[in-house]
Amino acid sequence: MAGSSELRTNRDLYLFVADLCEKNAKNDRSLEDFLKVLWRLSSPHRSLDALPLSQFAGLLEAALREEVPSFDPSWTRAYQQGEDQLAGYVRWESTILGQIVDLHEMERAGTLANDLRYFGVDAPRGSRWYNFDPLTFLECAVTGTFGGWRSGDPTGRDYVPGPVAVLDETGRITSADPRELDEPLFEMEGIGWDVFADFLGSGQWYE
Repeated sequence: MAGSSELRTNRDLYLFVADLCEKNAKNDRSLEDFLKVLWRLSSPHRSLDALPLSQFAGLLEAALREEVPSFDPSWTRAYQQGEDQLAGYVRWESTILGQIVDLHEMERAGTLANDLRYFGVDAPRGSRWYNFDPLTFLECAVTGTFGGWRSGDPTGRDYVPGPVAVLDETGRITSADPRELDEPLFEMEGIGWDVFADFLGSGQWYE
């Protein structure tokens, strides 16, 4: 497994996250605490247009072990205010703080004690959630945003059985065996804040 400094492609990043999940299988950090640390560690880099891929991966890893900051009640007053009109670091911060608030309020409401929560539940403020621990969140985030996985990877992700709907070269809907579809492999130089915000969203919603 390549270290974070050797990451070049979306496949490299997926394998990095898969390795992170395997090494932290017994890590009991909550997703709320993981995101609070990720916010604290990432915020000092707000002046950058994009985080180098190695730095991005390093932040994900560090958020699983660094000291957790306290919940700030002021975050509830700034919850996703005008997020549709935001961009860059401001959008990313609005996204991650909104997620922290959701998880904090779901914990207080008892939602996180629901054994069926991974089938989807709504936070008190209406956001839909499907993933509730850091490792599931990270694997879904990287898959939903960048792809890079392959059947047989140690995460256990695999193709759905049967054909799936796809668009052909003329734009018509047809069906295909998902195993025969090309999985794009691409170079990744850096992660901009809007892409980082999308990454967080995929961690919340992607299955």
